[in-house]
Amino acid sequence: MAFSGLVLAATTHQLQEKILGKKIERVLQPSRYEINLLIRQQDRHRLLISANPMSHRIHLTDRVKENPKNPPSFCMLLRKHLTGGKITGIKQEGTDRVLRLNIRTRDEFDLMEEKVLVLEFMGKHSNIILLDDQETILGSIKTIPPAVSRHRIVLPGKPYVAPPYQEKINLNGLNNIPREELTEKILSQEGKNISMALIGVFNGLDPLLAGEIAHKASLDPRSKVEHLSPEKIEKLYETLCSLGDTVRNNLWEPTIVINESGYFKEFTCLDLKSVPSTFKKNFKNMNKLLNTFFSFKEKQQKTDSLKQNLLSIVEEEIKKIKIKEEKLQLKLKLAEKAEKLRLWGDLLTSQMYLVQRGFEQVELVNFYDPEQKKIIIPLDPKLSPGANAQKLFKRYRKYKKALPLLKKELTKISREKSYLEGVRFSVEIVRPEDLEYIKEELTKEGYLKKPSTRKGTPEKKRDERKSEPAKFLSSEGFDIFVGKNNYQNEHLTLKMASKEDLWFHVKDIPGSHVVVKGNPIPPQTLQEAAILAAYYSKGAGSSNVPVDYTLVKHVRKPRGAKPGMVIYDHHKTLYVTPEKSVIDSLSSEKQ
Repeated sequence: MAFSGLVLAATTHQLQEKILGKKIERVLQPSRYEINLLIRQQDRHRLLISANPMSHRIHLTDRVKENPKNPPSFCMLLRKHLTGGKITGIKQEGTDRVLRLNIRTRDEFDLMEEKVLVLEFMGKHSNIILLDDQETILGSIKTIPPAVSRHRIVLPGKPYVAPPYQEKINLNGLNNIPREELTEKILSQEGKNISMALIGVFNGLDPLLAGEIAHKASLDPRSKVEHLSPEKIEKLYETLCSLGDTVRNNLWEPTIVINESGYFKEFTCLDLKSVPSTFKKNFKNMNKLLNTFFSFKEKQQKTDSLKQNLLSIVEEEIKKIKIKEEKLQLKLKLAEKAEKLRLWGDLLTSQMYLVQRGFEQVELVNFYDPEQKKIIIPLDPKLSPGANAQKLFKRYRKYKKALPLLKKELTKISREKSYLEGVRFSVEIVRPEDLEYIKEELTKEGYLKKPSTRKGTPEKKRDERKSEPAKFLSSEGFDIFVGKNNYQNEHLTLKMASKEDLWFHVKDIPGSHVVVKGNPIPPQTLQEAAILAAYYSKGAGSSNVPVDYTLVKHVRKPRGAKPGMVIYDHHKTLYVTPEKSVIDSLSSEKQ
């Protein structure tokens, strides 16, 4: 995911067509490292400039972001100097990752003056710097004091010093380099593979493009340059010349690389013949590609962050529940000894003449044992025999009273643990848009704090109807619905389904509720519904997964139970092995 020099060249070409000669209407700074310039003259454009170390870039965007109430000082500086200014130049030096925007504006005396916005797209060293017409720094989004760099200070009032120039060949000037010199430069990268050698020689390349060049030259990008034969060198030279023509003539073919799950991985400014068509998406221009790619990435990062946050919260709650459960289990074991305490008290009372104060234990005949065996009873040596007996009876009554309460509490704890394990499973499988429903559910159940709202501001309510179960179609034409979170499960089972519909759930482990509409259900549909229930469960990676099924009328929610928690009876069990190929064949919507 590199914003390389060539990607910048392709972007610059379109920016020159779209915004050159137009006026800056407004300056915004929605986040720490991002500037938005609203540009207008007939058409209106929003130019995004980012110096974010992980997503540095420049492109036109249609995304409108929320801005802070109090603009940062750099934003105020840009507003002062650039608002109303006309963009008179957009220039990239060769295929370097530095772009200069020349802006003609008026000073406080209404006199024309030139400003330069220097944009450096260099990973963690990316920056946005405003200069006057004497190349003096007026301000920057990141400052570099002398303590950080003595050679390149970026502070107001200091002269601007460009980033160190890399002695590399610009691809748009490739036709000016003699073939022998070019060959010599490539072979001088001895010890490197072809891909890294090309990056070492040419300015503006990234690993993705370097690999594509090697592919077009019918070379393995991983092979060493010293192993190149004269014929292969010639083929590589021809490929590079062709690429040089593409760059000079701005024949860009922006491309996004997509993985098996449909997620965006990388992007570049040229078509990638080395990537199958099913794993790439082509765009008409770089601005459209960059806007699409980073919008997707930002949404994905937000989703991943929410997912990890929810998982962390649920894991912590499960951990607390398990600790509480272990403590209750220990108390239960003690409470289950209640009858033994009563027996000891009875035996001690009936044979007290054999006991004296100071005994730490006593061995007495158990009259309740048919074989009249003796048992050892531990005693408190500080107490009299009678007091020891009373102590045993007191403990007996205490444990006897606690026993049903402990069992009730353990049942409650067990249900809560099952609920949380179900939530954890839902977080792992749901579509990104459904994570907000799980967050809302956890807030409603008290595991998350409610977001604070201003007085008088009505609390926002989510439309639960939008959180609909996934729909599948069986091979025999029956509708099958699958809930992927507790709200969906409860809505599906208790509201959507009819009493005579069939309900499925994997046995004894977290999983989705599955409902087949209609009755009677043919055997094949029965099998497919069971496979869906197994696939959308914690047993998805197992074989012979037990799946219970029954009529919906035999499924009910206990009073006070959490969302999606049900009990059922009159059920039968199928054993199935979940297979993705079966799921794909049943899908009637994009999962």
